[in-house]
Amino acid sequence: MGFSSASTEDRTLNFDFTFNTDESGWVGDFADYPVGDEEFFELDFSLSTLPKPIPSSNSALSHGLHLTGNNHSDDLFMYVKREIEGLEPDTLYALTFTLIFENNIFPGQYGIGGSPGESVYVKVGASAEEPDKVDVNGYYLMNIDKGDQAMEGANSQVVGTLSNALVNGEDPQYEPIGYLNPSPLKVRTDPEGRLWLFVGTDSGFEGPTHFYIARIAVNAEQIPE
Repeated sequence: MGFSSASTEDRTLNFDFTFNTDESGWVGDFADYPVGDEEFFELDFSLSTLPKPIPSSNSALSHGLHLTGNNHSDDLFMYVKREIEGLEPDTLYALTFTLIFENNIFPGQYGIGGSPGESVYVKVGASAEEPDKVDVNGYYLMNIDKGDQAMEGANSQVVGTLSNALVNGEDPQYEPIGYLNPSPLKVRTDPEGRLWLFVGTDSGFEGPTHFYIARIAVNAEQIPE
């Protein structure tokens, strides 16, 4: 199981990414931390076995994109990105994201800067320009507007937090958690039809965070000007 796409009608494309065999073209990265502090922040991205396989309509989701970091900046952004193809040039699209994560972060915890669950915000986003970190006076910031923690940006939406109500606080085992953006994210392709997607977390919790992304599905519908 990996990447699949389908056209439901002339104006709509569906993209579905799972990670049982590979990263399906997604790349991980990090921002909002000092240049050169990758080791201190314990940053890592990998394709990993899910702690708990997730049932699916075809076969169980067994692997996911694993992101981990120790937030010493009070504002660490951990994300994955991918370009999608087949879209019309210079065209406005409405994007609907459906995500499945997996973590063991139960609700109601406390920590420095905030909760490891409720203060780590899950974001989806898109831009015609490739999302990337840039060195601004020795500090990595994003080149697109992702917003800041609970605040949305011109290129992003908040779809929830890492707080997982399925996790038992007395025995915190890994459980899946789903996300859906509350309204479609509107974005325009560039003159060549390019569009990049990104999914990640924007953290106010000053401590270690790690989670798995098991599925990213996106519906891209052309909309009138």
